[in-house]
Amino acid sequence: MKKILVVLMAVGLFGAMPALSAEHEGMKMDTAEGARECALQAETIQAKIKRLNAEVAKGSKKYSADDLKKLENKLKEANDLLDNLSKH
Repeated sequence: MKKILVVLMAVGLFGAMPALSAEHEGMKMDTAEGARECALQAETIQAKIKRLNAEVAKGSKKYSADDLKKLENKLKEANDLLDNLSKH
């Protein structure tokens, strides 16, 4: 029974691989379409940065010190990601 279950899981995983790889097909950076995808991702990162800035600005009125620190860390990560995308 265990062998059948393992075989069914393996077949299911191999069947899902083409579907998962198709999602990332246009993400290659050596094409114009890949560059466009990168630009769209950068725009969404900019929106995230804007939202995080607004939340951090609310400060201790809305968030505890720990929550505020987490938000600041997320903001730093988003800014770093945007910087890395801008360099390429």
